[in-house]
Parts: sequence; structure tokens; C-alpha cells
Amino acid sequence: MAELTYRYVAWLRLPFLVPLLLAGWDWPGHSVGVWFYVTLAAYAAWAVVRLVTVYRQPPGGLRGAVGAAVVDVVAAGALSALSGGQASAVRYAYYVLPMASVLWQLPRVTAWLGGICVLAYAVLAIPTLANGPSSGRWTMVVDEAYLLWDVLTCVLVAELLRRQAASVGQLLDTRESLLRDALAAETRERTELADALHDSAVQNLLASLHDLEDAQTATPSAALDRVEAEVRRTVQEIRDVTFELHPQVLASIGLSAALRSLGERSARRGGFTVHYDLVPRGEVPNQALLYSAARELLNNTVKHAAADNVWLSLGPDHGDNVLTVRDDGAGFDPAIIQSRLRDGHIGLASHYLRVESAGGRFTVDSTPGGPTTVEVRLPAQASGLTPGRGG
Repeated sequence: MAELTYRYVAWLRLPFLVPLLLAGWDWPGHSVGVWFYVTLAAYAAWAVVRLVTVYRQPPGGLRGAVGAAVVDVVAAGALSALSGGQASAVRYAYYVLPMASVLWQLPRVTAWLGGICVLAYAVLAIPTLANGPSSGRWTMVVDEAYLLWDVLTCVLVAELLRRQAASVGQLLDTRESLLRDALAAETRERTELADALHDSAVQNLLASLHDLEDAQTATPSAALDRVEAEVRRTVQEIRDVTFELHPQVLASIGLSAALRSLGERSARRGGFTVHYDLVPRGEVPNQALLYSAARELLNNTVKHAAADNVWLSLGPDHGDNVLTVRDDGAGFDPAIIQSRLRDGHIGLASHYLRVESAGGRFTVDSTPGGPTTVEVRLPAQASGLTPGRGG
């Protein structure tokens, strides 16, 4: 079960205390004793502790959920007994408890809890069924029938939600598999292109540069100097492109060094100053995806931001590795990311999808004319979606 479900159920338990208190007061001709308030206060204290617990530590899986449900049923039964038994309106809590269990999307648990509620309600009704007037006995039978219908409906809804969740999970798995294949194909293409540039274009240019040096030695010329300088600059540019396509430093030195090198090249192209705060050393889970995202973000900063300063940071935070790229440039409307994704454009929008498919979050904080902060948050534990070197 998702951790979020535990939190929802824990939050719902707090407002549930209000009808329990009001129902306890509705005991015709009587007033509840001090033990009712003591029991309700103890249940409220436990509900608060449970809420804090599910936020601070893992809630204990199915066993923890079942244990919490047992406490709910026992508390409802005790409060009913302390406020009039079968005559107390607290007994209607047994209608509500199976509804909350639907959120778990576990029909067997809902059926188990519902069965306990039906049994507990029947126990409360025993005095009326044995000694009460016929009208009272029939009311209890009708209430029990409604409760049984309520439980069956909750079980059905839980089953439908479980099937829907399973279907969505299969679609997400398919989506992740397709994206993983696409990233692997992109990695192969980048690697092949980088190797081709290095083995063909760069080598040819270096050979030409050697010929130019020989010609310059034999016949010095200003024109040859300019051509030689252009060839050297072209070789360096191709090497920079090759590095970005196939960053060997990512595997040999680590993500931090690769990001620093990427930032330095981007600073030269964009005319801004990069400030670094790079904590991790060595290999990082999903490092190729983080590097790929940083490359895209810095490229966009070079092309569009007109920034003077860029802050590039990478560090751990609550079980995640967080990459942040911030600039003091022109800004933009973040809504354009989703619109470009719908229009079939790649680039920043595709990285948004990649990060989310890897179990992370991609958040953009920017306004036209203002600074831009982009945060890429990925799990610190290795996931199945890693695009490989050069991602």
C-alpha cells in the first residue's frame, strides 16, 4: 500500500472523533460518565500518535494497517458500551469504519474489518434482541441489514479500486519500459555519433592541421595562421560536442566532476559565471539522467536566459539526490513545458517526463523577466530506469 494512503486514513481519524463525541451525548435520559471521556481522550491521543508515526517512519505495512483498524473497532465498541450500548448513536461508527478501509484498496482487509464491525454491532444488539420490545428488535435487524449492505458495497468498491490501480500500474510499467528502450536507443546513437566524430572528423582535421603546420614551416603566411587557428578551434568544438555526447568522465571520475566540466563549457558559451555546490563523489544512482538533465538545463540557459550568474548544486536530501540549476536571467512561463510536450517537442519537456518516469520530480520555478530555479529530484536508490552513459 502506498504510504500516502496511511496518511489519508490517519488524517480522517481525527475528524472522526467529533461524531463520536456528539453521538456519546445523544443517550436519551442519561449523561455519559467520566470513563467515556477518558476512553475518547485515550483514543484521540492514539490517533495523534498514529498520525505523527506514519509521517516519521514506515507505518509497518499491512500488519500496521490491520492493527490500527483493530484499535478503531475496539475504541468504537468501548465508547458504545460506555454511552448506552445498543441505544447509543456511537454504534453507527461501525458503518463508517469499513468506508475508511476502502482507501487501502485491499478488499480482503475491508471484508475482514467489515465482518468484525457486523459482529460487534450484533453483540451490542443482543440485549435488545433478547429482552427488548418487538419494535426495537426489528430496528436492530434492519440496522444490521443496512450495515451488512454497507460492508458488501465497501468490499466491492475496494475491489474495483484495486483493479483500477493494477491497470494503471501496468500502464506505468509499460510507459517506463518504452521510455527505457528509447533512452537506451538514444544512448547508442549518441555513442556511435561520438565515436564517429572522434575517429573520422577529428582525425581528419588533425591530419589537416599537421599538413598546415608543415606548410607554415616551409612557407610562413598570415592566411595559413588564420586557417590553422580555425582548424584548432573546430577540433576543440568537436571534442566538446563529443564529450557531451559521450562523457567518459562520468564513469571514470564521477558526476560532480562531469557537472563541473559541463558548467565550465557552458559558462564560456553563455558568458556567465557558474557557482558550484556539488556534494556527491563517485558514482551516483541515476547519474546519467541527472547529467543529461543538467546538460539540457545549461544549454537552455546559454540559449535563452541571458544570465550573469548560474548556481549549479547537487546533494542528498531526504533519501533523494537533488540537482538544482538556478540563474538570474530572463525567466519564462513554466506552463510552456507541458504545452511543448503535448506538441511533440523534445528537450526540456522530454527530461520532465524522464525524471517522473524514474520515480523523481522535476519542478520549475520561474516567471517571465525573473530568475529561474529548476530542481531535479531522483531517488538515491538505484532504479530500473537509467539511460546509461551519455543519457
